[in-house]
Amino acid sequence: MDKVRAQNIGATCLALHVRRAARQVARIYDQALRPVGLSNGQFSLLTMLAAKADWEMQPLADALGADQSSLTAAIKPLKRRGLVEARADDKDRRVRRLALTRSGDQLLDRALPLWGEAQGRAETAVGSASNTEFRNQLLAFS
Repeated sequence: MDKVRAQNIGATCLALHVRRAARQVARIYDQALRPVGLSNGQFSLLTMLAAKADWEMQPLADALGADQSSLTAAIKPLKRRGLVEARADDKDRRVRRLALTRSGDQLLDRALPLWGEAQGRAETAVGSASNTEFRNQLLAFS
């Protein structure tokens, strides 16, 4: 590949620019949530659990845009901290149901103002004329 073509790809590749922007936005949230000991991924997982009484693993993984093995790895430290509980389904013991614990809910309450500050900084950094339109464009991919 010639140098000019490679430079053009580097300048126009959506995958590269979206990934770079995603890392920058993730840093904003990670830094904001550090005082409560959460990453932005953990915060998202906990909020998904707060939004619904209990989840099966695969639907939760799908909602987070993750695979089940990544979700399993992400849940382990949250379970150790007592923020998430897993239990067997009443009808099918092979199915695991996940739920937010009271401690998890309390931590989310402490994290929410930090998230709000990060959300404002991220929206400013994105600088879109309409953050709602930008979010809708991103959601079209999921």
